[in-house]
Amino acid sequence: MIERNDWRTSSTHRQRSGFALVTVALFVFSGLAAVSAAPVEKEPGASTYAFFDEWPVNASTQYSFDGSGINVGHPGYGVAGAQISRISDRYSTPDGENLTFWDRTDVPNPREISNSLCHESTFHPDSRNLSDYNWLWGQFITHEMDHTTTQDGRTPDQDQPDTAYIPISEDDEWMGFPGGFQMRFFRSLVINGTGNGDPLNQREHPNIVTTWIDGSVIYGSDEARADWLREHRDGRMKVSNYEEGDLMPQANYDQDPTTPGMSFAGFNFSNSFVAGDDRANEHVALVSIHTLFIREHNRLAAAIEDRNPDWTDEQIYQYARHINIGLMESITYNEFLPSLGIELDPYTGYNPSIDPTISNEFATVAFRMGHSQIGSEMIRLNETRRPIAEGHLTLREGFFDVSPIIDEGGIGPILRGLAFNVQAENDLMFVDDLRNQMFGAPGAGGMDLCAIDIQRGRDHGVADFNTVREAFGLPRYTNWSDFTSDNATIELLNSTYPDVDSVDAFIGMLAEDHVNNSALGETMHLILKEQFQRLRDGDRLYYGSEFSEMDNIRNEIDRTTLADLILRNTEIERIQCDVFYAEQIFDEMDCSLPNKRVTSGNDNNEPIVSPEGSIPITYVFPLVLIILVLALVNAQKAAASWSEKQEKSEDEDESPSLSDDENGSQSLLCCRLDSEKTCKGYTKAK
Repeated sequence: MIERNDWRTSSTHRQRSGFALVTVALFVFSGLAAVSAAPVEKEPGASTYAFFDEWPVNASTQYSFDGSGINVGHPGYGVAGAQISRISDRYSTPDGENLTFWDRTDVPNPREISNSLCHESTFHPDSRNLSDYNWLWGQFITHEMDHTTTQDGRTPDQDQPDTAYIPISEDDEWMGFPGGFQMRFFRSLVINGTGNGDPLNQREHPNIVTTWIDGSVIYGSDEARADWLREHRDGRMKVSNYEEGDLMPQANYDQDPTTPGMSFAGFNFSNSFVAGDDRANEHVALVSIHTLFIREHNRLAAAIEDRNPDWTDEQIYQYARHINIGLMESITYNEFLPSLGIELDPYTGYNPSIDPTISNEFATVAFRMGHSQIGSEMIRLNETRRPIAEGHLTLREGFFDVSPIIDEGGIGPILRGLAFNVQAENDLMFVDDLRNQMFGAPGAGGMDLCAIDIQRGRDHGVADFNTVREAFGLPRYTNWSDFTSDNATIELLNSTYPDVDSVDAFIGMLAEDHVNNSALGETMHLILKEQFQRLRDGDRLYYGSEFSEMDNIRNEIDRTTLADLILRNTEIERIQCDVFYAEQIFDEMDCSLPNKRVTSGNDNNEPIVSPEGSIPITYVFPLVLIILVLALVNAQKAAASWSEKQEKSEDEDESPSLSDDENGSQSLLCCRLDSEKTCKGYTKAK
C-alpha cells in the first residue's frame, strides 16, 4: 500500500514527465524548423544536428586555425607552412635545384608533349557517368589540403622571381608566333635553406595551408584571416547580401586595408569575394561551392542560437564550424572517394604514429587529375532543367569573373548544371579552353594547363613515372603496352618519349588503363588511396574518431550528402541524392526539399514576394507548437487538481508503485540513446 503523499509525488512525476515530453518534442521539432540563407525559405525537414542536452565544443576538440596541435605528440604535423613530403626520391641535380630531366635533351619540353598527347579533338564523356561535381569537389578539397604558391616576386631574400618559362615553337599550330616565344612559368616557393647549391641539400617546398580536412578553405589557415571572415555576433560568418541569396563577403581594399588578399584579385578587383582560401575566385563553380558552405555555417549558427540563447558568439561559431567540418569530411570519404572507385581500408580509429603530411606525388601530380576531367561548357539550368535566359557559359567565361553569379541568377543555375552534366573522362585529353586559352586567347595571355602541370612536376623534382611506381610498391613498366591497351595512345607515347623510363609522372598516370570499377589508372588510384587514408587515420579530430566529440551527431552527419546541403541552402527543390553521378531525367531526381513560398516560374526559380500584411509562414510553425505546449500544460494542471480531489475519497487498495531505485532505473533506461539515437519521448532530428 502506498502512502497518499507518495501518490501525490507519483502524480507530480507524471505531470513533469508529460511536460518534459512536450518540451523535448518542441526541441526536436524546432530542430527541423527552416533556417536558411537561400533566396527563399525552405519547408521544415533539414537537420540542424540537434540532440538532447548539447554542450559547447571543448577547446581540445577544435581544429586550430593553423593546423598545429592536432597530434599532441607531434604538434607540427599538418601545420600550415610545413614541408611537402616525398615518397620517391627527388630527381637528383648537381646544384640541388634543377628541374626533372634537366640533363636529358632527348625528352621533349612540356608544350611539345601537350601538343602530341593532350590535344582533344573529340569530347570523351566519363564512362562511369560521373557528374561535374566530381572534378569540382576534387578542386575544392585539394585547396583544402595543399597550396604551394609560385614565386613571382614573393620569394624572401631574392630580388627576381625564379622562372622556368616553357618554349613555344613558331610553328606551333595553336600558339605559333614568328620567331617563337615563351609561356610564362614561375617556379614554386622554396623552404628557406633548401636548394642552396649543395647536391646533398635538394630544393623542397612548403604547403602554406593546413594539411587536415579542417575547413580551412572556408575559415582560413591563420588567425587573422579567420577573424576577418567572422561577423563576431551570433556565431555568424560575414556575407554579402544579394537578391539571389547570401554570397561571400566582397573585398574593398581601399576602405578596409585589413581585408585578406585573394589570388588574381586584379582580374575582377571590384567584385572579388573573400574566402578562407585565396583561390576561391578562380571559377564560378568554385565560388558556388564556397558559398554553399558559408550558407550552411550561418544556417547552423542560427539554429544553435535558437536552441541555446545563453551561448556566446564564440561558442555558437565553434559549434557550427565543428559540424560544418564534419560534413566536409563525410562528403569526401562517403561520397567523393567512392565515386572514383577508391575504397579505403576499414577505419579502426585514430593512430598518432601516422604522419598525414601531403606528398609531392599526390599534390603536384596525381591530384591534378581533375584538369583532364573538365569540359568546355558550364551549363546553367532552371528548376525544370531548361537553360536559363542568360544561357550557358564557356569554361573560359567563368574564369575570375563573378558577374554570372551576381548578375545572372546566383549559384542555383550553376549547381543544377553541375549535377546534370557528365564530366570528361580521366585521360590524357584537355579541352581547348584549358590547353590553349586559359586566362586569354592564344598569344594574348593564353596558357596551356597540360604543359603547366608537366612543368610543375619537373619544378618540384618529381621523379619519372616508373621510379614513382616503384616507390609505391608497384612494378616498373617495361613496354608501352604495359601503360595501356589503347593502340593509338601506345603509338603517341612511343613517338613522344625516348623510352618507358623517361615519362613524366603526370603523363604516365593519365595514360594508364583504369582499374576495374575505378575512374583512375593504377598508379593514380593507389596514390590517392594512400594519401587520404593517412589523412584520415592520422587525424585525432576526424569526425569518425572517438576524440572528435561527434558521438551524438555522427550518424546524422554520416547520412548527410552534398545533395542535402544544396537543397537546404539554395532555391533548388529537387536533385538526385548522389550528385557525384549525373542525372538528366527530372523524374529520376530522387531528393527534394520544397521551398515555402510559391515560385514565380521564371528561369531561376525566384520567389514571389508575400502579400503585404500576411504572417510569414516561418513563424507559424513555432507559434502553433507554443500554443500546443500551453494548452497541454493547462490540461495537465486541471487533471492534477481533479486527481488530488479524487484521491481523498479513494480506498487504500492502490497498486504498488515502483520503488525509488526502480523509478530512477526506468528514467535512465528511457533516456539512454540506442545506436539509432532514439528513446521513448525523443527522436533525433532528421
